[in-house]
Amino acid sequence: MILLDIINKSYHADNREIFPEIPDESIDLILTDPPYKDYQSQRPVLYPKQKPISESEFDLEFFLRESFRVLKDSGHFYCFTDHSKFPAIKNALDASGFRYKNCLVWVKNNHGSGDLKGDWAPQHEFIIFAVKGKGRHINRPRPSNVLKFPKVKNEKYSHGTVKPVSLLSKIVEASSEPGELVLDPYAGVMSTAIACIRSGRNYLMIEKDEDFFRRGFERIEAELSEKKSQAFSQSKT
Repeated sequence: MILLDIINKSYHADNREIFPEIPDESIDLILTDPPYKDYQSQRPVLYPKQKPISESEFDLEFFLRESFRVLKDSGHFYCFTDHSKFPAIKNALDASGFRYKNCLVWVKNNHGSGDLKGDWAPQHEFIIFAVKGKGRHINRPRPSNVLKFPKVKNEKYSHGTVKPVSLLSKIVEASSEPGELVLDPYAGVMSTAIACIRSGRNYLMIEKDEDFFRRGFERIEAELSEKKSQAFSQSKT
């Protein structure tokens, strides 16, 4: 059997095809923003609508079962969600063997869409934090569970739910060490990979959508090229 190459790799595939090939307890940290609900950007005035995101692509039970299997003992697990899907994900999380620890709140710089006339304007998103087993220590300084980072404009990467690299870097650096391996099985345009590259972590990215994968792979190539150029410049000084 040929083992899957998991160090600094990006796979254009359904994660249900890739997960079974990942060895048990080979991942140090899981950080992902799954398609936990149907989403379609409603801001077409200046820019075209982005490709819709479908909850049907989210196999929750499989995702949690396989995440628990591949994550190392005491490893950390982070999953983006919102208030409407939080209960279902947390209940499934508890049943899968993970131990729920906290709910992080990402405060954005703008209001989301939705019921523009009959509801409060959402300005945040939740991040479920859980551990496998006892759980490793959070790296110091101890971070607040309220994270304030500007939202990425949808049109920047032609993706409706891109997360800021600065936010992802904060989580990666709090829950892993340099050289460790971070998995994002719903990688989108690979923002988690960029956070890993910038913080000296290894990454394993899986993305099913061809357009998102291509844009993400181009981002990774550009980031690695820039890092190589900086290293070359520093060696000349």
